[in-house]
Amino acid sequence: MAGREEVGAAAEDSVSGPGSMQMRRSNSVMVARAAILLLFSLLTLGVVARADETEQTTPHPETGKEARWLAIGFLTFGDLYAVGSHHLPEAEDDVGFWVRRVYLTFGATLSKHFLARLRFEANQEGDFEGSAFTVDFKDVYLRWSIGRHRLFAGLAPTPTFNFIEEVWGLRYLEKTPLDLQGIPSRDTGIAAHGPLFMDGWVSYRAMVGTGADYGKETGEGQKSMGAVTLGEDRAWTLDVYLDFQELPGATDWTTYLVCGAYRHSAGRVGVQYSYQDREEDPRLEVASAFGLVELSRMAGLIGRVDRLLEPSPKGNDIPYLPFDPTARATLLIAGIELRLHQFLKLTPNVEVILYDDPDEGEKPKDDFLMRLTYYFHI
Repeated sequence: MAGREEVGAAAEDSVSGPGSMQMRRSNSVMVARAAILLLFSLLTLGVVARADETEQTTPHPETGKEARWLAIGFLTFGDLYAVGSHHLPEAEDDVGFWVRRVYLTFGATLSKHFLARLRFEANQEGDFEGSAFTVDFKDVYLRWSIGRHRLFAGLAPTPTFNFIEEVWGLRYLEKTPLDLQGIPSRDTGIAAHGPLFMDGWVSYRAMVGTGADYGKETGEGQKSMGAVTLGEDRAWTLDVYLDFQELPGATDWTTYLVCGAYRHSAGRVGVQYSYQDREEDPRLEVASAFGLVELSRMAGLIGRVDRLLEPSPKGNDIPYLPFDPTARATLLIAGIELRLHQFLKLTPNVEVILYDDPDEGEKPKDDFLMRLTYYFHI
């Protein structure tokens, strides 16, 4: 899994073999982690030391409200779940509780134009068999603001999901379609966001990533990503995304994503289509429609349909919601978001995966999960 050091010992007669290469890569990752943490700690100490010299503020990592100097945020979400049916025998009739994510985030204002962010992530494995936690980095980056443009350097969000996650707005309930199917949401590299022209009606996002092997949900190999959004702050919006990933010793991947949305005070709806060409590897193709209707200030009705036009390449390796890798499938999500407090949401929901007949073999059993999902942040 991304973010875990590889541990091994190479024999003396194979010092230059794969084991040795893995050890050198592991050492490089450990050095990179230590250097980033040291840099962030020194910058943070510098900010706190001169806290009485200026009046800069930075948004709170979770609430978005202005906070001075060093803002600390905590966020967690998970599920109380019951499985009605499942294609995996070990998941059949399972009842349990998952802590899917715990985030501890530090945001520091370094100057009027610079902000630093460090986020740790912990989560359970979500495989219906164990409850072990893993802990790693989620974000480690510096952000430089130049007018309305933002430059990022470090382990940062990719441009892939910025827009669709904003429209969906329910990451705690379920990932967006490509994210769910295993496309990384983080990479280590340099990124830029900002307006292009027409008073910001056309905006851009771009990133060059290295695929460094630390931080959860990071990719492999060099990856170039870009997106253009039309009407970002308008009711009707269109977003077009493209990336190209060079995988060392394997096939190259090219991803296309188009997303349209309409947002109103009464709710929001969106549609998206994505296609990933993996050359000789099985391709990923998924279409989705989703929306939320505001029932009141305290509640919203949620619905979503994902259609996998090809069997899921990641299949049973998807945590919490594995897909049978042999058949095309339709994912249905329905729920009611209850906003009990500004810090707390409870969302009773169901997730259903309906499988087509596969090209070979027997039809997989459909998946049916009932969940009570919580979301808490401060």
